[in-house]
Amino acid sequence: MISQHQEGVPLYRKIAYQLIGDIQTGVYKPGDKLPSENQLAAHHNVHRLTVRQAIGMIVEQGMAYRQQGRGTFVAQPRLHYSINTKTSFSNSLLKLGYLPSLKIINVQTVIASEQLAILLEVPPNSILIELKVLRTGSPQITGNSIPAHEPLCVSLSYLPLDKFPELPNQIYKSYSLYGILQKFYGIETKRIRTYIETEIVSPEDAALLQIPTGSPVLITRATAQDQHQQIIEHTISRFRGDRFTLEVSG
Repeated sequence: MISQHQEGVPLYRKIAYQLIGDIQTGVYKPGDKLPSENQLAAHHNVHRLTVRQAIGMIVEQGMAYRQQGRGTFVAQPRLHYSINTKTSFSNSLLKLGYLPSLKIINVQTVIASEQLAILLEVPPNSILIELKVLRTGSPQITGNSIPAHEPLCVSLSYLPLDKFPELPNQIYKSYSLYGILQKFYGIETKRIRTYIETEIVSPEDAALLQIPTGSPVLITRATAQDQHQQIIEHTISRFRGDRFTLEVSG
């Protein structure tokens, strides 16, 4: 039971700190259900609203999430994803201790919109490859409770067809787009700009990412060039907001 006589710290924070400590020490593991508000209120001899504030605090910190009608569950720890000029999703996951995988959702050719033509520095109405993929990862550490092939990110990439005429077929030969560009075209890819935004996930992407409709996602809009300073790609990626923290590095 939490002491109610410790000065300077609101009671709900004391309860929250204890729950956070229990999560950090493994008393409650990712996916575990936390005690109900009534159980915690009875255990600490406090009002249920005090417990609700405590749980709200750890939910806001991303350490737990609520499911309507089911309760509150311990969240998976967030992945700290670093963004720089050499960022590659596959390489970044490997550094985080995950095995990357890629599922092709759709590959097609489209006519460049005015905005895409400007971003890719191609003539208006150029033919582009539009590639939509679901990026997943599975932990390399034995015993990790994160499920294998966890959906993490949905990416929509655009590349000029005249520069990569065989890419629609080659994309099935690797889990890394940049790896394919290097292997088959000798291209060293470098990001020249990345914008970060947030939005509410679409129903289609929510189904792919296996998150509730209405969940927040982190978006990166990245443009890349080759070693000859030629623009080759523009990609819009939607990361699960409950699984990632995006960090811009040098």
